[in-house]
Amino acid sequence: MNILVTAIGSFSADCVISTLKENGHRVIGCDIYPAEWHAVSSDCDRVYRSPLARDTTDYINFILDVCEKESVTHVIPLTDIEIDQLNLNRDIINKNGVVLCMPSESTLSVARDKYGLYKTFLHDAYVPSVPTYLVGEDILPHNIFPCIAKPYNGRSSEGLLKVYDRKGIEQIIESSDYIVQPMVEGPVFTVDYVRSAETGHDFSIPREELLRTKNGAGITVRVFESGELSGIVSHIGEILDINGCVNMEFILHDGRYYLIDINPRFSAGVAFSKKVGYDMVTSHLNCHVGGDICGGVRIEDHIICKRYIEEVTA
Repeated sequence: MNILVTAIGSFSADCVISTLKENGHRVIGCDIYPAEWHAVSSDCDRVYRSPLARDTTDYINFILDVCEKESVTHVIPLTDIEIDQLNLNRDIINKNGVVLCMPSESTLSVARDKYGLYKTFLHDAYVPSVPTYLVGEDILPHNIFPCIAKPYNGRSSEGLLKVYDRKGIEQIIESSDYIVQPMVEGPVFTVDYVRSAETGHDFSIPREELLRTKNGAGITVRVFESGELSGIVSHIGEILDINGCVNMEFILHDGRYYLIDINPRFSAGVAFSKKVGYDMVTSHLNCHVGGDICGGVRIEDHIICKRYIEEVTA
C-alpha cells in the first residue's frame, strides 16, 4: 500500500513509520516543517512540506494533491487538528478512493468534544467521569475551586488553566468553548486501545505515566496488566463503536479510574505498547482494510523510558 502519514514530527511518527516499513508498505510523510528537521524523514519514501491544518482549503487541497501524485491508498493522521479537518472533508477524500484511517464521524463527535464525552457517560455506572460544566451554559458550583478550565475540543493541554477563585473564572467567562472541571488529584493512566468495529475484537495496554512532558506525553511509564482498566475501555469502545487505535486517559482518584479524555489517534507513547510486544499500528491499519486486529499478548509489568538520540540530517 501507498500510505500517507501526516505530522511526522510528532512523538508517535517513528513507531508508525517504522512499523509500516517493516510490513512492506510505501510511506509518504508530510509535516509543516522541512524534512531535514525530522530524523524520521529518512525512513519515508517521499516527504512533503504541508500547510498548516487550520488553513482548511490549502490543507485539504494539499492532501488531495499528494494523494494523487503518490497514488496514496490510505492516510494515517497523527494529530487532532488534522483529524478534525479531514473529518469535515472526508467525503471529498473518500470520493478520490482514499481511505482515512481514523475514527468514524460519530465516534469523533464524542471523542473530540470533552463536554459531549462527559454527557455520554454521565449516567454510566461503569465509567466514572469528572463533573464537567460548559461555560455560558451551566451554573458553576460555588465550591468548585480549585478547578481546571480548558477548551472543550482542546488537545495536548493547549489552553489549559488552573483556576483558584472567581476572579480567575472571569478571564474565560466569555469563552463559550471552555469547560470547567474540579481539580481531581491522582496519578495519570493512559490506555492504548484498538478495536475492530467489524468483528468486535479489541485489545488494550494500560500504563501509568510516571514522567510526562508539559503537553502530556509520557516519557517514563509503567506498563502493566489491569482487568479493571481493560474492562472500562472495552465498554467505552463498544458504546462509541470505536474502529482502529485510540488512546484513553484516566486519573486514579479514591480508588476509581476517572475518564478524562479520549485521543482519537495513536498516543505519543504508542511505541511503549510495541516495546512490550503488541503491534497497535498494524492492528489499526487492519481495521481500515476489512481485516481484524492482531491477537492479544500477555503483558508483564515493565518500567519503560523514552530515549532521545542525535542524528545529522542535513
